[in-house]
Amino acid sequence: MDTPPAALQSDFAAALRDPSPDAVPAGFSDAAARRFRVYRNNVRVALIEALAAAYPAVLRLVGAPFFDRIARVYVADRPARERTLNLYGGGFADFVAGFAPARELPYLADVARLERAVLEARHAADAAALDPTALTALGDGLATARLTPHPATRLVRSAYPVADIWRANSGDAAPDGDLVFTTGAAGALVLRPGHAVSVAPLTPGQCAFAETLLGGGDLTAAHAAAAVLDQGFDVIPAFRDLLVAGAFRGGDPEPSEGEPT
Repeated sequence: MDTPPAALQSDFAAALRDPSPDAVPAGFSDAAARRFRVYRNNVRVALIEALAAAYPAVLRLVGAPFFDRIARVYVADRPARERTLNLYGGGFADFVAGFAPARELPYLADVARLERAVLEARHAADAAALDPTALTALGDGLATARLTPHPATRLVRSAYPVADIWRANSGDAAPDGDLVFTTGAAGALVLRPGHAVSVAPLTPGQCAFAETLLGGGDLTAAHAAAAVLDQGFDVIPAFRDLLVAGAFRGGDPEPSEGEPT
């Protein structure tokens, strides 16, 4: 009785992920088994190379041998499901966070999250950034208006200076002075209003402010969230910096519930 196609596919996929070098789909001839092993090796190499291309700062931080070790374990358990290898590795940061040998670098998973945000921003849909002059017509309504994040905008929270760590290990210029590993919430803002992706470090107050706005909150709520962490937080320059950087999508701001439309 012929094996159903679904069963053949399942068996093939299982053998492809099997770490044993001798694993092959059931029923394969010796010649087919040899070709399958070559194919499986090529798949694993391609996926590891895709991870290295997507996470160059992580690679630089841990070195090629250790990265290869992490990548091989990850690849064996996470087959590619994306339509393009450029986006492979969506769960890599969480995997790194749970990878016991990497615990000596507690910031490593957050660096991976930032690199993923940069990758997603690079491949995000194009859209015009919000023109700051469009907000002048709102008047007092600006305080309760809701802005739409630009498709490429990403926020990464971390207890470490991940933007500086990323910059120092991504081929860009190293940050001025030594990296300071302070405690408490911090973050990085990833932007791409045009063609180039930028990464900006955020203070705890700036992070809370941006997170609230990008999450659908209004200026009043964002200011309150930032003030909890920074009593002297100045909302005007913080908001201006986000607008100028292109963090929001162009179009009419949405009024909060209860506001006139």
